[in-house]
Amino acid sequence: MGSSSSSLSSTDLAFLTSNTGMQEEEVKAYFQKFKKTGDPRKAKISKDEFCQIMSECYPRTYKPELAEDIFRIYDRDGNGCVEFTEFLVIIYVMSEGSKEEKLKHIFRIFDRDGSGSISQEEMTSIVTHLYHLIPERERGEVGTPEQFSQIIMNEMDKNKDGKISEEELMEAFLRQEMLTTLLVNKVMQRAVTAKVNILKE
Repeated sequence: MGSSSSSLSSTDLAFLTSNTGMQEEEVKAYFQKFKKTGDPRKAKISKDEFCQIMSECYPRTYKPELAEDIFRIYDRDGNGCVEFTEFLVIIYVMSEGSKEEKLKHIFRIFDRDGSGSISQEEMTSIVTHLYHLIPERERGEVGTPEQFSQIIMNEMDKNKDGKISEEELMEAFLRQEMLTTLLVNKVMQRAVTAKVNILKE
C-alpha cells in the first residue's frame, strides 16, 4: 500500500475514498499538495523532511525528539517515511474521527517500541520532550519531568501493573484526568499543525 512513484494509483485512490469518505477529486487535490512537501519523484516524506517541517512550524519551541515522536503517528507501518495513504487516513481521523479513534493513533506516539503498552520509561521520554511546552506556573504543580510522568502513570494505570494499555490511556482521557488531558492535547496540537503545513498551498 502507498505510492512509491509520483502518481496516485487507482488502488490507492479506491482505498482512500472508501476509508476517508472523501471524493476522488478531493483526494487528488491533497495528493498534489502532499507531493510538493517531500521529494516529488517519490511522493513520500522522510523523517528528516518531517522534522524540517516541524522546525518551520515551531521555530522557538522546536525539539527534534518531539518531532520524531509526532512522526510516529503518521508513519503507521514504521518504515521511516510517511506515504500519502498513511498521511491522508491520519488527517481524516484527526479531523473527522471520534475521540476513541484519535486516541488509538495518539497511543502510537507514546508506545515507542510498538509493544502495545506504555512503560514508565516511554512515558518519561515523551513528557521530557514536551516539558518545555508546559507553562511555568503549571510546572510548579507537576514537578520535574520524572515526577510529572509518575503522576500521569498513576492517573492512567488503573490495574497498577506499571504500564499503560491503549484502553487505559483512552479511559483516562475520557474521564478528563487533568494531566492526561493536558499531555494528549499538546501532542494532538503538534500533529495537526504538521498536517496544516504539509498541505499548505
